[in-house]
Amino acid sequence: MQMPLYLGWQLDPVLIGSLLAVTVAYFAAIGPLRQRIAPRTKFPVARALLFSFAIVLTYLIEGSPLHDLAERYLFSAHMVQHLAISYFCAPLFIWAMPDWVLRPLLLNRRIKPIAKFFSNAVVAALTYTLFLSIWHFPAIYDAGLRNSSLHHTQHILFMIVALISWWPVMSPLPELPRLGYGMQIIYLFVVSTVLQIPLFGIITFANEPFYQTYINAPRVLFDTALDDQWMAGILMKVMAMILYAIPIIIIFNRWYNESQKQTFAAKPNAEGKRLEVRGY
Repeated sequence: MQMPLYLGWQLDPVLIGSLLAVTVAYFAAIGPLRQRIAPRTKFPVARALLFSFAIVLTYLIEGSPLHDLAERYLFSAHMVQHLAISYFCAPLFIWAMPDWVLRPLLLNRRIKPIAKFFSNAVVAALTYTLFLSIWHFPAIYDAGLRNSSLHHTQHILFMIVALISWWPVMSPLPELPRLGYGMQIIYLFVVSTVLQIPLFGIITFANEPFYQTYINAPRVLFDTALDDQWMAGILMKVMAMILYAIPIIIIFNRWYNESQKQTFAAKPNAEGKRLEVRGY
């Protein structure tokens, strides 16, 4: 007798082991090792909470019944997984990382050239887009659903390229700096809109479904596999535009506020002195 879908929680040793290993390493770095890495630095409570939330969210995406729905029934559910990893988990993990934790990891002699290469905005955008496109080739995608090792590799790499894609706008390291405000907005627009158009068009406007796993699956929510594929394409494009719009608005607001403060600070007062602006 088949287990009901809502009971399909995953205790996959690779998933659990990976999340535990990352968690132990993170809390060791900000806890017992903190005074060796960054002496006199306080325990980053807010960042620790963000990290914990990111770990829990990652498990919910990869280990909840959504996993079975995505692997066995619905391409659109798999798209939800990918979107959640890319637009929620990845930025949360970057937010959770103090610069003093990342600095010895990314700026050592061997890793720095690689980190510098992938932190370039053009490289980051193309890496994310190409990875997303290649993994959606039907033969590769179906192979990932059949082979657990390939499937785990796919999702680990997807998290890595998602982190890379956010780096140009979220980097906590001045040595691997963010783009300026204006370029951040352009970057996010290009990644969310321009670069995803080919994959979106191919998936959404196809005349037949691409993935044999979902063609052969029992019908859930949608009458046909093509309807499911259409929904996956719509989710990919619409959710990307909506979720990238949020950081674009935040970045524009910061840019505007800083320019206003700088303009105000530069205006002389009646006595010819420069006005003081708190925090500058």
